[in-house]
Amino acid sequence: MHRKIFESIISKILHLTADGLMDISKADFAPKRRDFVRSAKHLIQAIAAAKYLQNIGKSSRFSRWQRANCTHASLKELVEWSTGQEISEGAFISAALHSGFTMGVQDGTIAYFNFLVPQMEFELDRFAQVSQLRKVVGS
Repeated sequence: MHRKIFESIISKILHLTADGLMDISKADFAPKRRDFVRSAKHLIQAIAAAKYLQNIGKSSRFSRWQRANCTHASLKELVEWSTGQEISEGAFISAALHSGFTMGVQDGTIAYFNFLVPQMEFELDRFAQVSQLRKVVGS
């Protein structure tokens, strides 16, 4: 992914900011959108997230599990651990769309994706085990 592709993706989702999908009537929407579009930080995050997501399979349709677990909020720690950097919700959404995933939206602002369920369950279980080990070891 490069700047033009990133801009193309975010130009199609007018209410996308680094904080995710926002209500455009909120007072802080315009400055957050401007920052998201202009800051190289979000492009760098999207590139890192896309590299991680390229190894994730796609399902052909959405399930309840995906609606609940294939969101940025549910996967934030896993993706950040896997990429070694902070990944904003907007960068995560951009990366998933760039990687060919289909986005669903709940309540107008919660994006979820058609990540392959067995693979994501495995990834989340593995991350939980590593997190437990890190707590025990103290790192």
